[in-house]
Amino acid sequence: MPSTKDIQPNDRGIFALFKGDSGSGKSVGALSFPGPIFVFDNDKKMPNIAIKHFPDKQIDYETYPDIFTHSDKVNEFLNVGCPYETIIEDSMTNLSITCMNSIGELKGERAIEMLRRLKATSGGGKMIELMSIDYYNGQVNFFERYWFDALKALWVRPGNPKNVIIIAHVMTTESSPDLRTKVVTRTRSIVTAGRAISAFVPTVFDDMWHFGYEREMDGRLRHVVYTQGFDEDSAKTSFRLPYKIDFTGEPPLYEDGNLYNKFSKILRGDITL
Repeated sequence: MPSTKDIQPNDRGIFALFKGDSGSGKSVGALSFPGPIFVFDNDKKMPNIAIKHFPDKQIDYETYPDIFTHSDKVNEFLNVGCPYETIIEDSMTNLSITCMNSIGELKGERAIEMLRRLKATSGGGKMIELMSIDYYNGQVNFFERYWFDALKALWVRPGNPKNVIIIAHVMTTESSPDLRTKVVTRTRSIVTAGRAISAFVPTVFDDMWHFGYEREMDGRLRHVVYTQGFDEDSAKTSFRLPYKIDFTGEPPLYEDGNLYNKFSKILRGDITL
C-alpha cells in the first residue's frame, strides 16, 4: 500500500498548468524540466525555441491535424509505453482550437465555407448561426471526459512520464460598467476556443503556476513564476515553494534561466525559503 511517508518531494514529479501572457517564459520553463522530453506542439513553434534555450537536450515533438491523431499518441503512451521523462502540451489554448476545427470537419462545416455562407446571407437574407452547441459540447467532452483524465493517468502510474506540463495562455477581460456604481470589473482567465471549459481547468491541478515579468531599473525584464495568487491572477502549488521564483538567467543571455534547476534546489533545501 503506498504511503506518503515513503515519498521524497523530488520523487513526485509534477502535474502542472503553466499559464501566463504570451512571451512570459512558460515554454522555456517547461522545457527546462528533465529529458528526454516530448512536446505536443499545438502552437507549431518548435523547434526554434528549444534550440535557442536548450540546444543540447533531447526534445522530440509532433504536430497533429486533429484531436483524433493527437489522442492516438496519448493512447500509445498509455498502452505501449512512454520513453519520455517529461511530456508538455504546448498549448492547451491552441489544442482547443484544433478541437473545434475537428468537430467542424466531422460536421462538414469548415471555417472558410461557414464564413462564405455568412457573407452570402448578410446582404438582407436570414443570418445563419456559425457555431452550434455541438461544438461546445464536443469540446467539453474531449477535455473533461478524456484529455485531462488520460494525461493524469499517464502521470500517476509508475515510470515515465514523471512530469506532465500543460501550457495555457491567459487574457484580461473587462465587464461593462455597473449601472449603479459605474465600476468596471477586470478578470484574468485562461484562453480557450469558447468559455465552456475555462472555469473547469483550475480544478484539475494542484500545481497551477502563473508566469510573469518584473522590470529592473535598467529596463531589463526578469522572468518570474508565482505559486500563489495575486490580484486577478490565480496560482497554487502542492510543494513547499516561495510565492515567487525568479528564474531569469545571467547576462548576456538573461532569458536562458533554468526554472527546473531553481525548483530542484528549493526542494533539496539548497535555497532556503
